[in-house]
Amino acid sequence: MKYQELVGKTVLITGGTQGIGEAMAVSFSAQGADVCINGRTLNKKVRAVMDKTGARAAMGSILDPQVAEDVVKEAAGAERKLDVLVCNAAGMSMTPFLESKEDQWWEQIKINLTGHIACIQAVLTMMKEHGGGTIIVISSFFGTIGWNNATGYGSSKSGLLTLAQYLARQYEAANIKVCSIVPGVIDTPQLNVDANDLGISLDEVRAMYAEEIAMKRIARPEEIAEMALYMASDPGRRAFNGRHVIVSGGEYRSTPYYI
Repeated sequence: MKYQELVGKTVLITGGTQGIGEAMAVSFSAQGADVCINGRTLNKKVRAVMDKTGARAAMGSILDPQVAEDVVKEAAGAERKLDVLVCNAAGMSMTPFLESKEDQWWEQIKINLTGHIACIQAVLTMMKEHGGGTIIVISSFFGTIGWNNATGYGSSKSGLLTLAQYLARQYEAANIKVCSIVPGVIDTPQLNVDANDLGISLDEVRAMYAEEIAMKRIARPEEIAEMALYMASDPGRRAFNGRHVIVSGGEYRSTPYYI
C-alpha cells in the first residue's frame, strides 16, 4: 500500500540497523520518506542498511541523554524538522530478578525508556514549531504480561506504554500524535537472548513460541513495519493516538510458569 502523505517526510528510527528497525527503514524509504537510522556505531551492518534503503545515519548510543538529543538534531537537519520519530532501539538481558546486577538492570531502563524520553523531549519543540508530527513507540508483549527473567526489560517496555498515553493527551492540541505498537514474538536477532536464557537452540525457540500462537508462526519484522506505516499515515495517526496495538498473531498468554 502507498501512503502519499509520507513522501518527503523526515523519519528518524532509533535502533534502525537490524530486525524491526531495519524493516521500518526499508518500508518508510519505499514510501518516499527521508529516513534517518540510528545505531551505536557506524559499522558494516549499518552501511549495508544505508545502501539498501538510501537512508542517512545519525549514530550514537541514546543511553546518554545528550547523545540522544544530538541524534535527533542531526536527523532533523538544518530545517529542524522531524515529522516522524520511531522509538525502536532496545537492549535486553534475561536474568532472575534477585540475580540481576544493578548495571545490567539500569542499562535496559536507560536505553529502552529514558533514552527515548530524551529523544522525545528533543523532538517535541521541533514538531510544535512545524505544526505537528507523529511519535511511534515500540513496546513489547513483555511490557504487558509477566515473563520469566525479563523483569528489567518488561518494566522498561511497560513504562513506554504509559509514557505514550500521557504524551498523547498532553500534545493532542499541538497536532502531535503518539501511538504504540506492542509486538509479540518477532523473528529478530533478539530471539537469541531467549534461546540463551532457556538453554535451547534458536530453531527450538522459534518452534516453541510458534506453538502458542494462533497462526502457528512467529511474526516477521515487516509486519510490524507495516503497522508503523499506517500509524504514521493521516488516518492511522488519528485512529491510534494514545492507543496501543498488539501485533502478536493472536497470542494471549500470562507468565509461563512451566519454563
